[in-house]
Amino acid sequence: MILVFGGTTEGKKTATLLESMALPFVYSTKTKIAFENTKITSYRHGALDEKQLAKYILNNKIQTIVNASHPFAEILHCTIAKVAERLQIPVLRFGRQLLAKTTHPLVSYVSSYDEALSLFKENKIVLALTGVQSIKRLSSWWQTNTSYFRILNRPESIAIANESNFPKSQLILGLPSDNLAKEIDLITTHQIDIILTKETGNSGFLSTKIESALKTDTQIIIINQPGVPAYFTQVFNETELQNLITITSSSSTNISQL
Repeated sequence: MILVFGGTTEGKKTATLLESMALPFVYSTKTKIAFENTKITSYRHGALDEKQLAKYILNNKIQTIVNASHPFAEILHCTIAKVAERLQIPVLRFGRQLLAKTTHPLVSYVSSYDEALSLFKENKIVLALTGVQSIKRLSSWWQTNTSYFRILNRPESIAIANESNFPKSQLILGLPSDNLAKEIDLITTHQIDIILTKETGNSGFLSTKIESALKTDTQIIIINQPGVPAYFTQVFNETELQNLITITSSSSTNISQL
């Protein structure tokens, strides 16, 4: 059995691939999403700590993990690495190929939210494209400065924003896109001075975000993508993933027959 941590574009690609290979798997996300169970697939949701993950792996006879979760899900990556290494379960990290860094006076790369905050300037309007979880982390800024957050239009995300008492009128509900005109309109309509985003690669349409910033003469601050645990085997496309799944599945079958 394969355990897939998804909720991303890479997660959907993994599910489609495993279905085409007729390999049984469990698809796991932190928050509940629509997922259709089949004869070879099942779905679970909810965060797992180390003890819970280890129990789940053993109870469900998990032989391989495909970690296709968000690149900034650092707690999850750490939890998977610790448990998988202890249980000697192979982990394939289906990640996002990073873009070459853009060199431009309006573009800055930082390693943390604190570093990003240090670049914010008073009375400048910020558009945060860093997800709903970052609202709390940036509260010291938006409580005294006009800010907008684009978040997913789903009850769970809206509830998190409400818990932080973020102004509803400054929430932008929607998904990132590669529609340059739409991104430019978002910046100009809200008179944005600074964009804060994450280094998500093309899956997160980072190139479109950068281009829209440069075309509107808007400062953009990009939080560098964190590294992944050394225990993971990284792949960046479906072909590599399929090859490694074939190898790990064959190894696991041989071991189980000993």
